[in-house]
Amino acid sequence: MPEPAMEAGPPRPSATAGMGADPALAMAAIMENQVEEMRKMLNKFKVCSGTTAESAGLPGHADVLIFGPSGSGKSSLIRTFYMALHKTQQVPPDFAERIIVKDTAMNEGTLKYVSAVIKPAKLDHRGNILSSSIMCHDTRGQIWMDEREQKQLSVIMDGQVKDDCMVQQRNYRYARLLWEFWKRDSELFPPEILANGKSLNNQPHAVLFVFDGSVEEIPDGEEETRFYREIIQMCRSKGYANPQVVLTRIDRVEEGIAKSSGKASMADRELMLRQVLDRKIEDVCMRLDVPRTAVHFIENYHSGVLDLEQEVRNISVDFHALKILSQCCSHADAFIAQALQDLRQPACAVQ
Repeated sequence: MPEPAMEAGPPRPSATAGMGADPALAMAAIMENQVEEMRKMLNKFKVCSGTTAESAGLPGHADVLIFGPSGSGKSSLIRTFYMALHKTQQVPPDFAERIIVKDTAMNEGTLKYVSAVIKPAKLDHRGNILSSSIMCHDTRGQIWMDEREQKQLSVIMDGQVKDDCMVQQRNYRYARLLWEFWKRDSELFPPEILANGKSLNNQPHAVLFVFDGSVEEIPDGEEETRFYREIIQMCRSKGYANPQVVLTRIDRVEEGIAKSSGKASMADRELMLRQVLDRKIEDVCMRLDVPRTAVHFIENYHSGVLDLEQEVRNISVDFHALKILSQCCSHADAFIAQALQDLRQPACAVQ
């Protein structure tokens, strides 16, 4: 069944409307046109529409799984996806209740494995899918970077966890189940959170890692780097060939540059920002063993009464958010197509 349409907030006005021929804003107008094209493409997105895969085995949605340390901005990024796609200033109330954003000073934000529909599916009068839904799964941020958290991510990627559950091992064994005493502590999940069976309908199709881009070292320290490097390797072993990385809160980096650069011109500050971002991206590529094309950055929306420069910055947020979401849908397509191909391949007969 398609997800019901959600009422969004008021639309954002166009920043470039009526700006005339101001050359300083010409690039913003081009970017806004690209944003509109990406919106159209994502609204028409259909899983594996360009392949010959049998529709009977296709899921009706693309599911993007969001991982990252606690407080890295995962929930905020999911909200940004929604606002960018729907060109709105806020998310609907039911969306906000599921994807909760808390202050970074608090210990934890999201505690459960919870889904949010970025775009509902569209069906024709016969119930056939015209365009697939796009959904994101928010996850509890990693804190300890240990074997237990690694196993939690593994069972989520395998599609073994029910939606809206807290993914956490129990700290006891059932005495009557003797085989439990041969299990590792990291494998002791409560049966009530585990899904029955594994299929493409309850399995994530693309994986996105989110880190706070405003901190000096990304990931933060050797332990965190080793943990996420191993998780990314695990992603690839499970068929997620192109895990993506997003650096959030880049606006904080820009604020720091503005304070330290004194009376530098806007062009000079933009150049310094570009140099800092390039360094951060190169460091992430080296630490996590991912290609440069897999690392993205995004800032927060500017709110309140905005001047023209801030409106243009919001267009940039739209552009980067929709570019990331488009790549995730493309990778989800590839994952689903490969999974269906693997299912159709006959098992090798023993000679």
